[in-house]
Amino acid sequence: MNILKTIVTSIAASTLFAASATAQLPRATKVFTLDPPTAGNPEGVAFDPASGAFFAGSVWDGVIYRGTLDGNTATTFITPPAGYEACGMKAAQGKLYVAGCFSGRVSVYDIAQRREVAKFENFGAGMLNDLVVTDTGDVFVTDSFVPTLWRITAAQVAAGGGTPPAGIPVHPEIQYVYSPDPFNLNGIVALNGGRRLIVGQSNTGKLFRIDFSDSAPYGREIREIAVEPLFSDGLLLDHGQLVVVTFYPAETLTFVKLDDRAERGTVVERRTNPTLRGPSTVAKARYFYLVANFDIALNRMPFTVTGLPRNDDGDDQ
Repeated sequence: MNILKTIVTSIAASTLFAASATAQLPRATKVFTLDPPTAGNPEGVAFDPASGAFFAGSVWDGVIYRGTLDGNTATTFITPPAGYEACGMKAAQGKLYVAGCFSGRVSVYDIAQRREVAKFENFGAGMLNDLVVTDTGDVFVTDSFVPTLWRITAAQVAAGGGTPPAGIPVHPEIQYVYSPDPFNLNGIVALNGGRRLIVGQSNTGKLFRIDFSDSAPYGREIREIAVEPLFSDGLLLDHGQLVVVTFYPAETLTFVKLDDRAERGTVVERRTNPTLRGPSTVAKARYFYLVANFDIALNRMPFTVTGLPRNDDGDDQ
């Protein structure tokens, strides 16, 4: 989620990359409609391979929609109490993890039971933008307003809450900027089972690698990844490539090839499509990249999720 999108959307519509730099997607692109629309734009999207369902979250009221790849709509699945919001989300091991934006809340839902099974609220006055679930079940949450990476352990999730999540400082290695655009850390992915993370800083166009080390200050080492500026929202790892939802200078999926140590990256492809409306994040779902159309600048209804062809074998790994 990023205020700068409201500035660049009109620019992006008329200044898409030249054809030599941007690959137009095949005709198999599919659009899923959120029905009924609520007062909130869809900011997060996640796919659950076990059930074959995908989920999208309404940013302002936290409503969770559910759809399937063979359908055309996503319908209301979970309606949380007042005060909930939904930004980044992930599905893992039968659960749906939701970063709560300005609400200062992270929620965990049991997908089969359609109910909240864990809740964490002691994050302070930040903006919980996105999250990733590691192979061990630990959850890392980015905070766009406070220079902190939040960690929720698998044990805390199993307990349903309790001990406040641990805050891992990312300053001074990552310098937060608050003007004119205050949205800093946003998208996040995990490598090496969660021992290494990659995060994107939306307002500076930078990517960072975070390695966990007991001998390092605050238990982590942070290095900027050498790559061209990528003004990013959501991130995705797919077969060794980093898929970056970029909103400036055009609304695209940008594919980045990382070296073996994730120290350097090279842009190898850019994809766009007319159905993208202020895209915020992406999830891989068999033969699709599912892109949430946040559309904060124009708020066009019905709200949608775009399925862009993944050109793959349907493997969700």
